[in-house]
Amino acid sequence: MAKEEADLVHTTSNTDHDALRCVVCEHVITDAAFRVERGGTHEHTFVNPHGIAHHIGCFVAAPGCGHRGPTVTAFSWFPGWSWQIAVCGRCNTHLGWIFRCAGEQFHGLILAALRS
Repeated sequence: MAKEEADLVHTTSNTDHDALRCVVCEHVITDAAFRVERGGTHEHTFVNPHGIAHHIGCFVAAPGCGHRGPTVTAFSWFPGWSWQIAVCGRCNTHLGWIFRCAGEQFHGLILAALRS
């Protein structure tokens, strides 16, 4: 976990009603307070190269995620940002992606894969 992300975790009141959990195993993934806008909005709908649409929300931190596979720059939904698959840190369910650029990062999480 990056220092900035750790600082956010410690300064945010992760009350249960603000927690967003994996729909499969209920592991806490992120918090409503971590919502961030990218490209002028928090929510986006994108279609991947396989034709699958994903409705995502952007979060400055998702401490309950793990990351799998290589970091990729091709087909990024956010130009200039690389991406890597983000999974639930408990059950490994695919939850979205972590995007990185010039020392910054955020998670694009599939909203249907999370519950309040």
